[in-house]
Amino acid sequence: MSELICKYLSNTELATLRILKQSISNKLVNLTCIGLYNHGKSSLLNVLIEDFKDSTFKTADIRETTTSLSFEHDGINYIDTPGLNAKEHDDKRVFDSIKESDINLFVHTVTTGEFIEKEIEFLHKIKNNWQNPEEFIYRTIFVLSRIDKANNNEDINNTINKMQLQINEIFGFEALIIPASAKRYCQGINEGKYILRTKSNVESLKTSINKLKEKYLDSILETRKFRLKNTYDGLIAKYEAKRQDKLFELSKQKQAQEKFLTSLHQDINQIESTLEKMYDRLGE
Repeated sequence: MSELICKYLSNTELATLRILKQSISNKLVNLTCIGLYNHGKSSLLNVLIEDFKDSTFKTADIRETTTSLSFEHDGINYIDTPGLNAKEHDDKRVFDSIKESDINLFVHTVTTGEFIEKEIEFLHKIKNNWQNPEEFIYRTIFVLSRIDKANNNEDINNTINKMQLQINEIFGFEALIIPASAKRYCQGINEGKYILRTKSNVESLKTSINKLKEKYLDSILETRKFRLKNTYDGLIAKYEAKRQDKLFELSKQKQAQEKFLTSLHQDINQIESTLEKMYDRLGE
């Protein structure tokens, strides 16, 4: 960066430009995991990166994830976000995270049934504020988590159908919904039980993630270029606005100075005229 650029751009703006420029040549795909607090996001991410001790993404009954956490694995940067219903300001953090995301996992637990009001509210926010809501749906996998807690497959299918109807009602498009169980997958790996691994559906989820990665990699890189251009355009517009504000301020100052000078000239002329009259009267 030139000295002039560093003089006017903030550290945050410089960091944003640097990250966006690096992302163009980096084929690492950002996968952001979103969902309500305590819906199994962290557990799911841990099995996807093959951490079967739940040590990378913290899982607990208390709120652990307060900022976005990330871990690179097999060409994908997995990002965990705060729960949508944890704190009021967390929703903005999540929204900002998925704006920079390439692929999303929207995690919803089977024990809740269909989407609840908070999830519906967030999906409406995406629908109303996203440049292309259809693209969000096509790049998002909705995961019905903790299917090991469901009574039977019929309950799982009924929940999926209800979720699909809700998504269709909001976006007008069908979404990919995959039921999965991180617990079953861990058990299957740790105990060497292939049937548990299969029933967990985690490997099917991994396959779907990789398919999205391959399908959208070219457009992901184009999107990153678009984001970089938008950032440059935004900065140019910002400093052009500053320039115009300064010119307007100087113009107002000039007008004020001219007004002052005009008033001063008028006052001086009036004083001179008054003094001349007073002087003339001295001879009377």
